[in-house]
Amino acid sequence: MLKEESIKTQNGEIYYWLNKNLTCSDLCIVFCHGLTADHTLFEKQIDFFASNYQILLWDIPLHGKSIPYKNFTFDNVVSDLNEIIEKECTSKLVFVGQSGGGFISQAFINKYPDKVHGFVGVGTTPFGLKYYKKSELFWVKHFATIANLYPYSLYRKACSKQVAITPEAQDNMNQTLVRLGKKGMLNATNAVYQEFLKIKESVQFPFPILLTYGEFDKVGLVAKYNQNWAAAINARLKVIKNASHNANYDNPVEFNHILEEYIEERMNNETCY
Repeated sequence: MLKEESIKTQNGEIYYWLNKNLTCSDLCIVFCHGLTADHTLFEKQIDFFASNYQILLWDIPLHGKSIPYKNFTFDNVVSDLNEIIEKECTSKLVFVGQSGGGFISQAFINKYPDKVHGFVGVGTTPFGLKYYKKSELFWVKHFATIANLYPYSLYRKACSKQVAITPEAQDNMNQTLVRLGKKGMLNATNAVYQEFLKIKESVQFPFPILLTYGEFDKVGLVAKYNQNWAAAINARLKVIKNASHNANYDNPVEFNHILEEYIEERMNNETCY
């Protein structure tokens, strides 16, 4: 069972959930959910990992309970996350970033490279303009404007079916969007995507990373971006079977074992205190 906590920052109150279990390697898994989702996206990972590792879930600002939040920038968000980590995690960090949460993870690694020992992407895409065509970035820039044209009930149903294939994963996404509301959805998508468009350079990872996506992921061009990303930096790439964009929720059994294998490999490369 995770304990709910919050931290008040100059930009807003941020909510997070964690356990206090520490292994001899003092490793903490930091789960960063995707755009318009919330921390419940990782509820299928809690029981699997919480007994052996410290885990930290949070509602990224403008999502879940971390509303309202002013002055949303990646720099502000990762600075606030670092404040949480400084308070709660005396351990090595492995980030798991799903979709937009992968953006936050990359921004954190870019700012605090010495604090992170691993990164696993789940249906996310890389920083760096070299990976994208101008026409592809056009849709990112105007996503919130386009999404605003649709009745929210229709948007919720379409989005839930697009990002997940199992009824339980679809319901998780739909209920998250219900709680967020249309105004919250538009605020979050506009803030995150406008920040993403400002990043021109790729992240230089000081450790091996693992990229994953669901075999049925049709969100944007996630498969292509991950294949190009993995080839460019010689990263390991895993395709999660029977899963879509929210692959960790669609197929938690396969995802959890892949993540555990990666974590054990990272731990074996570190000194045990």
